[in-house]
Amino acid sequence: MSDSDVAAIERLLSDFAWHADRGEGTSLSQLFVPNGLLRVSGIELKGRLEIADDCHRRFEKPNRKTRHLWSNLRIDRIDGDAAASFAIQITLEQSGPEEPTQVRVNDLVDEFQKDADGNWKISKRIIDRKMAFSIA
Repeated sequence: MSDSDVAAIERLLSDFAWHADRGEGTSLSQLFVPNGLLRVSGIELKGRLEIADDCHRRFEKPNRKTRHLWSNLRIDRIDGDAAASFAIQITLEQSGPEEPTQVRVNDLVDEFQKDADGNWKISKRIIDRKMAFSIA
């Protein structure tokens, strides 16, 4: 795997966080292959439409704010045009200015596939919650 491949995968993780934090479901869904899978909070979303709709649904609450941070990326498997990785994600979520901040620490288990244009896309993402707590 070249340095540019690693940078492209890192950008996918950062773009996922960026779009999720802004409720940009359509842009977030375009990070996935057309039949991509996202499993989060026990919900399995298949395909770009379901992924986009879930992101939009989460932002129906007008005062909801989130920030997603990722680290500890390990790209462990590369098979030509496919790759797999593991990372840690911290999600901060607040329902309103007077509400406590919810903190979640998640394992990110990702699989990637190059598309017909040679661009890396997410084929499968599992967000597995490991810790959760609130801070006032």
